[in-house]
Amino acid sequence: MNGRQAGAPVGSQGLTPVGSPNRIKRRTAPGLGSPRFGSPQFPRTDAQNPESSAEPTRSTFAERIYQSTGRLRAHPEPGSSFGLVSQTPIAQNNNFNMHSPGQLSQLDLGAGSSADVLASTGSPAKSGAASAAAALRRAPPPPVTMSAPAVKPVKGGAVQASTSAIPATVIDLPSQRMYALAVLGLLVAWKLYDAISLSVDVGRTSFYLFVKWCLLDSAMWYGAWFLRIPRLSILSHTMYALIALSVFINLNLFYLTMSVLTLAVKPVAVSLATGWLRSVKSIPWLGPRLVGDSDLLIDSFELDEAHILGRHTIHILPHSLTHMNPQGRSFCIDEAQLRAEPWYQKYASGLFGHSGQSQTLIPILINGTHPDSISYAYTSFETGQRQLRTIKNTGALQMETNAVYPTLGNWVMATYYLPVSEVGAYEIFSVKDRKGLEFRTATQAPPTIVVTCPQAQLQWLDNAHTGDNFVVGSDGHASICQRIDQDHMAESRSTDDGLLQVVVEGYEPIEMTVVRLVNGHRELISLDGIQPQSMEAQPTHIETLNATQIAAIEKWSRFKTRKSAYTLSDTFLRPGEYVYKLESIRDAANHSVVMSGLGGKGIFDGNKAAEGKATSYMARIQVHRRPSAGWADALLNAELPLRLSDDRARKSDYALPLTLSGTGPWTVNYIIVNGDEVTQESKTFSKATDSTIDARRPGTYHLLDVDDKFCGGQASRANITLVQAPKPAANVSSTPITAHECGGEIGALVELELTGRPPFAVHYRERNLRFPNSRPITRIVRTQQRRHSFKVMPDMAGTYELEFFRLEDDNYPSGQPMSATIEQAIHAQPSAKIDTLNGRISSRACMGEELELPVRLKGQGPWELVYNIVYENRRTSKTVSGITDESYTIALGAFDNAGEYTIELAQVKDGNQCARDLIDVSTVVTVREGGPRVGFQCPDNGIHVLDGEQAQMPINVAGEFPVEVQYHKVGDASDHVHTATIRRKPQQQSSSQLAS
Repeated sequence: MNGRQAGAPVGSQGLTPVGSPNRIKRRTAPGLGSPRFGSPQFPRTDAQNPESSAEPTRSTFAERIYQSTGRLRAHPEPGSSFGLVSQTPIAQNNNFNMHSPGQLSQLDLGAGSSADVLASTGSPAKSGAASAAAALRRAPPPPVTMSAPAVKPVKGGAVQASTSAIPATVIDLPSQRMYALAVLGLLVAWKLYDAISLSVDVGRTSFYLFVKWCLLDSAMWYGAWFLRIPRLSILSHTMYALIALSVFINLNLFYLTMSVLTLAVKPVAVSLATGWLRSVKSIPWLGPRLVGDSDLLIDSFELDEAHILGRHTIHILPHSLTHMNPQGRSFCIDEAQLRAEPWYQKYASGLFGHSGQSQTLIPILINGTHPDSISYAYTSFETGQRQLRTIKNTGALQMETNAVYPTLGNWVMATYYLPVSEVGAYEIFSVKDRKGLEFRTATQAPPTIVVTCPQAQLQWLDNAHTGDNFVVGSDGHASICQRIDQDHMAESRSTDDGLLQVVVEGYEPIEMTVVRLVNGHRELISLDGIQPQSMEAQPTHIETLNATQIAAIEKWSRFKTRKSAYTLSDTFLRPGEYVYKLESIRDAANHSVVMSGLGGKGIFDGNKAAEGKATSYMARIQVHRRPSAGWADALLNAELPLRLSDDRARKSDYALPLTLSGTGPWTVNYIIVNGDEVTQESKTFSKATDSTIDARRPGTYHLLDVDDKFCGGQASRANITLVQAPKPAANVSSTPITAHECGGEIGALVELELTGRPPFAVHYRERNLRFPNSRPITRIVRTQQRRHSFKVMPDMAGTYELEFFRLEDDNYPSGQPMSATIEQAIHAQPSAKIDTLNGRISSRACMGEELELPVRLKGQGPWELVYNIVYENRRTSKTVSGITDESYTIALGAFDNAGEYTIELAQVKDGNQCARDLIDVSTVVTVREGGPRVGFQCPDNGIHVLDGEQAQMPINVAGEFPVEVQYHKVGDASDHVHTATIRRKPQQQSSSQLAS
């Protein structure tokens, strides 16, 4: 066992004089290391084993201070107490903590006292320890000391240190205690708040609060046991006892109607108060005046028989009566004026009387002595909770004396006015006089209802529809663009519920008077069909209430102040000025407020609105007329679509004219749709006249909208389409026409597939290669269809070449070149046609007259000819066979009926039985009922002429001109026939003239 011998001098125990030149060395027991700097046990200590190093350690700042003062300072060995060297295993395992000089105790001397430690380890001689302790007492306390933590002996003689569950390196022990006490204080304050809030309503309990605080208290005591914070730790059986005590306290505070604590504490409190009042009352002269006739001193009354002997007269007065609100009126509180009062008003009213204008005064009729205190019950409409309130200073109340009863002493009938500033139901609970006697209250008196005075104001909606350019100016007035029609209104109302709303607050139902002035015309706005929108938040704590609380809230909820909004919707179809004014408002309790008396600016009378800024009771909206844009009528009446073409006969660009209305300048937005490509453009016009859009690109031009100086408007829905006309193209194909009886191929069927815009014109040259020097015949095929076929069947045999060289359509009337050639070998086949070489074919005949129709045939005879005679809707077919001559005459007639006869050559067949259908070989013959008529028209006085002169004889002519008239002179021996031709119809149909 290592240690010092008893009685060793102080210097040999590790203490050296301050003035010694030798530095103080730190000695370490074998196997014991000193704590390092920065460790929780000992900051900044360089421990070195004397066996490993003989170098003296550097003196600390405290050692140099003590050396300078000439005082001795004991240098502790590592693991020992201050001034003592202990190398016991127990001391070797001690941890060091830092203490301030004022905290030096026995712990600083090593886990209890040094003597105890030495005694427990069997160290010898107490004199050495005593001398060391004496040396310590002589030295002043150092500013910083090292000490071991508190240890406690356990079974077996060991020492165990008390530690917290939270390491000291995370949170030091003083901070842990501070945080624990702060949490405890917060929980206690929270519990007091819940208990006081619950005790306001007499008889109210809460199972929720009881369970909540039982859980919180249990968690708190369990945490105190589990964390083991020094000086705040508790044992397990103590934790269980504290949890049981907390459950008992919570049961009395939150769940039991009649608290056991109240029953236990009240008698003791009454007894103490009675003793204190008796002591005060025993003070001469002042005591009885201070205490008065207190109810607590009723048991101290002593009967003095000397004062009650004789005859006494007792006057029994009637009961004093009280009645709140005897007229049954309803009251309201103007919360706006109440909020406008200064903060000190409610405190000054209790000292100098209730004189606030915003306070509501409820009359209380008192018939009896002067009241000393008035207690009334107040029930909130929001929570349904009932509170008892007492007015001690009744002299501060306003009072009106109604009647005085001199025979009854100070008995009066007076009306006291109770000032209230909260919305709710009020009832008289009790009224006492100075002697503590209670007044009787009116039986079955209904509670006095105090509601919020109705309030209303006009305000603009925050979510107003911005598509109408709704703007509120700095003066409070608004402007909007005119709405066009009901379709626009339906579209606008999908996102807009209105521009202006009336926000109403009060006891519903509420009646309002709202008027509107539209361009000088005054009208009343009815709000009957408008469903109000509630602006109140839904209660979120209703789930935490019991059935009694919910029933109380539902009972008084109908008197609650509700805030609703009525939206004033208008069509705004007419441009001009719209003025709205809120004139008056009245709630369900007949409280009326006339808005016109609240301010003059911005209010209109009659049909004229006052100028100035808008108020909460008047709003003005200026409705601007919307602009419009559309295509000009001349453009809409043109043939659409417009075609852009490179042809010289067509246009390559267009100037599309517009019609604009509104207030300039205008900005017209339009899009050009060309297939999948959509291009949006805009153009600004300063004048409405000569406004055009230049169209140089193909596509559909669609006007989107138009904006003028104030508003945006709709544009015409008509579209103007410009197409880039494609160049026409043709695909030519042919199929030979074969007839075996005709010797093979007799023609070609040409098929055309055309692209472009009809009508089409296909130009081709027909050439018979059998005659190479012959001139080609140019032919044109015209069609309205994009697919067309025609037959080429020439009369002469040979190889024919068809060369297609030009194609025309409606977009390119000048034509586009094309190249296609067809060759076809054609054998001869019979043909027939009306012969016009020998003269003119007569196309007119009279009834009963016969005509001859010459026909020329080609091919190999003999021929067979089929022709048709068409009259009106009847067709007669005739066949002529055995024709051997190429020239044949068809005999027609005689005609029985007048009218038009069509003679068609239908088919011809040659001697080889090769038949050919004839197409478009016909003529028309007109048959009249009779021939021309002519007769002389002699005047009444005859015709006088001189000898040798020519006479003009008038005649009547009927028929088709020219008419040839033959006449001769009566009595002429030669019988010469004169001929005259009348070539035109005279002005008077019945007369003409013949020269004679």
